Amino acid sequence: MKYLSLIASLSVTILIKLWGIDAILQKPVLAIATFRNISSSWKISQMYTPPDRGAPPTTTPTGTRGSCALSKEKNLLLLIPENNIGLTLSKYPTFFVYIPPYKDAQEAEFFITDAENNNIYNHRLQLPEKSGIIKIKLPEKKSPPLEVGKEYTWGIQIFCQPDTGDHSGDAFSRGFIERIEPNIYLVEKLKKAKPLTVPSIYASQGIWYDALESIVELRRLNLNNPKLIHDWQELFNSANSHGKEELIPAPILDCCETED
Repeated sequence: MKYLSLIASLSVTILIKLWGIDAILQKPVLAIATFRNISSSWKISQMYTPPDRGAPPTTTPTGTRGSCALSKEKNLLLLIPENNIGLTLSKYPTFFVYIPPYKDAQEAEFFITDAENNNIYNHRLQLPEKSGIIKIKLPEKKSPPLEVGKEYTWGIQIFCQPDTGDHSGDAFSRGFIERIEPNIYLVEKLKKAKPLTVPSIYASQGIWYDALESIVELRRLNLNNPKLIHDWQELFNSANSHGKEELIPAPILDCCETED
């Protein structure tokens, strides 16, 4: 029963992304039936195919370790592809950040700006007590939606010495995101997809942020599944993400989500 409850919960989460909350409320039987038709030997191919969008303003993450880092080998990392830019279909996407071990820092600030450097959204957050991956969702009630075809800069700054006002040693990293409209091919693929294959569809079409969010949710609900662990590794390896050696084994923390 626990397993059935798990997969039913997962189905609702994934299908919400496809049809919207109103449709899901009318299709609870469909959600469960979809999972009953999936073999226990299912496998997702998490091969990320980068889109041909041209080079972003910078192709490497900008940042420093900061004076409060506990390890010289572990850095503040955004979960992004090698070229530092990813696509999304979402008006309010979710961002993921790897927080390394720190000894003094307690606060950080998430930010997103448009191409003209206008502020879209800022959020102060308390750092988790342990190192790992946190998620930050752009809130609908406090942020305008991302516009199709526009590139945005997002990132995070960790305040290493908040009491002194000295930000010279702060840890800082930024990346880029662009929202696109799905083509007819992608829409049809998603309509016909079993929920567990959704991340691979996004990844194969270069929709990085949606692929990442989908597989994070899968892992959250089924953490020790060896196939999901393999797919998680393949996603970062195929995208050749910066710091993938640190990202792949890092735990996903229940921390730092924004509130509407």
